[in-house]
Amino acid sequence: MGTGDGAVIGTTKIVDNGPANARWNLVIMGDGYRATELGQFAANARSFVDTLFATAPFTGLRSAINVYRVDVRSADSGADDPTACGGTGAAPATYFDAAFCNNGTRRLLTVNTGTALTVAGQQVPQWNMVMVIVNSTVYGGSGGSVAVFSLAPNANEIGLHEMGHTAFGLADEYEYYLGCGVDTNRNTHPAVEPAQPNVTIDPNRATNKWRDLVAPATAMPTTRNPNCTLCDTQPNPVGAATVGAFEGADYYHCAAFRPQYNCRMRVLGQPFCAVCQRRIRQTLLPRLPANRVTSVARTSGHLDVFWVNTDGKVWSNWWDQQAGNSWGDHGAFPIARDWPVPAAHDTGVTSVARTSGHLDVFWAGTDGKVWSNWWDQIAGNGWYDHGAFPIAREFPIPAAPGTGIASVARTSGHLDVFWAGTDGKIWSNWWDQNAGAGWYDHGAFPIARDFPVQAASGSGVAAVARTSGHLDVFWAGTDGKIWSNWWDQNAGAGWYDHGAFPIAASFPVPAAPGSGVAAVARTSGHLDVFWVGTDGKIWSNWWDQIAGNGWYDHGAFPIAASFAVPAAPGTGVAAVARTSGHLDVFWVGTDGKVWSAWWDQSAGNGWYDHGVFPIAAQWPVPAVPGSGVTAVARTSGHLDVFWAGANGKVWSAWWDQSAGNGWYDHGVFSI
Repeated sequence: MGTGDGAVIGTTKIVDNGPANARWNLVIMGDGYRATELGQFAANARSFVDTLFATAPFTGLRSAINVYRVDVRSADSGADDPTACGGTGAAPATYFDAAFCNNGTRRLLTVNTGTALTVAGQQVPQWNMVMVIVNSTVYGGSGGSVAVFSLAPNANEIGLHEMGHTAFGLADEYEYYLGCGVDTNRNTHPAVEPAQPNVTIDPNRATNKWRDLVAPATAMPTTRNPNCTLCDTQPNPVGAATVGAFEGADYYHCAAFRPQYNCRMRVLGQPFCAVCQRRIRQTLLPRLPANRVTSVARTSGHLDVFWVNTDGKVWSNWWDQQAGNSWGDHGAFPIARDWPVPAAHDTGVTSVARTSGHLDVFWAGTDGKVWSNWWDQIAGNGWYDHGAFPIAREFPIPAAPGTGIASVARTSGHLDVFWAGTDGKIWSNWWDQNAGAGWYDHGAFPIARDFPVQAASGSGVAAVARTSGHLDVFWAGTDGKIWSNWWDQNAGAGWYDHGAFPIAASFPVPAAPGSGVAAVARTSGHLDVFWVGTDGKIWSNWWDQIAGNGWYDHGAFPIAASFAVPAAPGTGVAAVARTSGHLDVFWVGTDGKVWSAWWDQSAGNGWYDHGVFPIAAQWPVPAVPGSGVTAVARTSGHLDVFWAGANGKVWSAWWDQSAGNGWYDHGVFSI
């Protein structure tokens, strides 16, 4: 049985994030699907892709990946299921000859690898990974040069696990081969270090291969199996996100260690552990286009824009209303002469002007630290007159991969910065111009004593100072809710004097994985927060200091009656109040356009009194699906919006209230 038992029908690019030579290309094929079942195969492939992009760290890496579906017809349905492994004896005629019972183990489902790779090469010459979905509900899968999985319950979880093997070279982290209580030769791992990044025979803190992710207070090894003839059933003695050395991995009960108590490479349905996520990111980040952008107006006639480039540097360009200082009158440039540590490709980037002549920019480095550089108009204080630096002497917990970063200047002499840590907490550090209050004069800290729910992977982080003595911070949790904590300079109102909380009593639709979060204070007593829901709509909730207008006194709501085009997964969200009674919100749609909605306090101008709209008539280059979006009102009657284009450039559009300067009166342009 083989290629004579079917035919290749054709190929469809079902996720298009750019040319094949610039992206990581996943090819999904099917086996055991008859001609009448190819519609079901298309649905199965789409279901896997949806699960993939809802899974950390892929949520924040979507823009790096293209997905191609190759339709292959088989004569029969299913896969070979030999009786030698307890199977049914079925032997259908299928194109890739899918079969259970490889190596005498029923769950090991394989296909003819040579045929699969040949077809992939013919259909998508620049493929990076080949996956075959087998039309059988019997549990099974395998890694190797081709990832294979069946349609058993949790099928997509099987696919993600096998993808970990095939695409990223990850090992199985479970401590058995045939099963706990079945194996008799899996007591002690051989004294040979595994090549895979997520298992080791070395639990020594000083030499362990993932030692940089281990907190000083974590015991090494973290667990020991008291009986090497059995699988270890002891409960997790530390937090779920704790990285350490847990005995039992790589098919052995003892002398092999895994990084976390649980991981998708050990138990289906669990998140990928930090070490596995790092390997995935290392593979995909080089294919990620520049997609995080921030902007600031330090005067009403000046704009500065910053973005993370694919070279690991933060770049900038600026515009000034004075003649000869437009976008095209000078070139973009990196904001530091030297980069001791590259900026992480998918890091958030944030900027703040604490005075009209000063800029501070913050981003996460590949070392898990938050870095900064600054500029001042005083001579000798330009970008290249000093070096970039981490904003804390120590980072007890690394910044989470893909974290959003928020910064705020609540006075002209004070800065606060916020980010998500790998422990799922929101961390902060601050600087003040007073002596003894610099970045290194105190430590970074989590902004709540307890986090009932961890921050979601890739979540946006938003911060706002509605007065000079008050801070509010917002982020998305793994429960699909938007969470917050606040600080006030009044006694008894510090970060630890109350708890983090969700900003609505209920969330009819969960926040989308990797959702951007935006917050704005249009008055000193009012807050508006915006995020992306899993339904592709932009949602909001608001708070006002007037009694009866708290977070729980009304419900979260979508900001438009309908959305002609869903918000793109992973899109940033930008919100700006150009007056105390007006709001504008921006996001990227799945059509590659930047969309907007607005609200005004005047009668007949609520969210539902008009529709959402793309902010330009023509789009020469689509926006990156997961692009950050940034907006600024440099006057009460002017808006500038910036985003990353699929061609690697930063694009912009603007609006002005003067006649003839609406969104559609001019075109978008790269800055």
